[in-house]
Amino acid sequence: MSTIKLDYFLDDPELKKRHENILPTYEMYRFFPPQDEILLKDSNPEKNYRFIFNGQPKTDFETEKLSHFYDYESKHGKLNYTQDWVESDTMRILQASEYHKEKTYKTIQENLDFLNSIPKTINDKIISLLNSGFLYVYGRDHHFRPIIVCSIKVCTSLSEQKLYSYEDINNSIIYLLKYIMKYLFIPGQIENWIIFVDFKDVGLSEVAEFKKILGTLNKFRGRVFRNFIVNISGFLKIAVKTALKVFGSSSSKKLKILGSDELHKIQEVISPDNIQQKYGGTAPNIIPGGNNLFPPIMPSKNFALNGEKLNIISEEEYKEMCINSKPFKPFVIYPKLEESLKNQADKDKEEESTKNSGIISSKTNEKSKNETVKDIISIKEKKIKEKDVKREVNPIKLANINSLHKKNIVIPFLKEFENCYSIVNNEEKNYSTKIPISIQEINSLFNKLQNLEKNIIK
Repeated sequence: MSTIKLDYFLDDPELKKRHENILPTYEMYRFFPPQDEILLKDSNPEKNYRFIFNGQPKTDFETEKLSHFYDYESKHGKLNYTQDWVESDTMRILQASEYHKEKTYKTIQENLDFLNSIPKTINDKIISLLNSGFLYVYGRDHHFRPIIVCSIKVCTSLSEQKLYSYEDINNSIIYLLKYIMKYLFIPGQIENWIIFVDFKDVGLSEVAEFKKILGTLNKFRGRVFRNFIVNISGFLKIAVKTALKVFGSSSSKKLKILGSDELHKIQEVISPDNIQQKYGGTAPNIIPGGNNLFPPIMPSKNFALNGEKLNIISEEEYKEMCINSKPFKPFVIYPKLEESLKNQADKDKEEESTKNSGIISSKTNEKSKNETVKDIISIKEKKIKEKDVKREVNPIKLANINSLHKKNIVIPFLKEFENCYSIVNNEEKNYSTKIPISIQEINSLFNKLQNLEKNIIK
């Protein structure tokens, strides 16, 4: 089985175009979620639920619990974090573990083992699974969160055919989720996904497949905003709820179980233009197979719900925020704007350099003298530091002290030369001896630039 590079889709013009079509737009970078979609507060801080972790200030309660966890970790052995692990990853698991130190420590260790076991390459089986229709991304919700659609029936069918192993299916899930996190999120603004699980024509025996998929999804903690279970029969609801309880109380809080006559409730967070027709929307139904589903499909760029006005700031406000970091700077900046700001900064730097060079060029003679003096003193200092070497020194005639008052170019450089040393200018000496350079000597060097070369140590 051939190995395929992770970003293989960038080499195919058609796939690359589809990939670029679902990337966050400038509009999405200028969207800031409402407070209750950043941190859903409760009178009991332990029951607060955070959705956005990056680039957001922690509450006093979160800071305290994080500190307690670090104390626990220092006593029980520092965990071997992956290179890209950040504090927000710890916070997600801490919250999912209901702030229990021991449980958090154990869960992080399990997650690290899981992350280290993820294959670094993919193959044609994974690509085939990404296009099979068992798990795929189809559009975004009204606040730009990617929508993951899972068909339990397709998954069980793939397992029954024995064309793919559980490892193949598991690796394809991981690949898709990591793709979403890398390309479809905006840290600090869009950090969650919508999970849409279709139970149509699924029997009780097939719930086991759902539990496997859920187990893998659950490795990526703090990412679910809403979990829709659709087309589920009454007797399966209890089995699904029981399965979800295994993964903590937070899973049930985000759960919406909908019968076939309740699909309209999906439109509370997803516009009809981003919902397939078979689920009550207006978007085309997907057709699995070939390369139709990955990279993901963006059926429409009409995300807002009917009558909803999204909190999208103007381009001018956003640019100002990115430059001044007030009142809030996104965790990342829109790439094209970042490039534009960088180019502008480079241009400003170049203009400033040109301006400075103009000022410098107006003092060409002065600069020339300054550089010459520095070179001369550097040579002298080097000679002084040579131990046990004797040289004959030609005396340097000192300028009249009164002339110093007329030499404005001397004073600014005295501080720069204060650590330099002059040669004792009387007779043959050991050059390990140092005497601080005098203002008279510097002045003399300025006055005699044309003749100094022959007076320097040969």
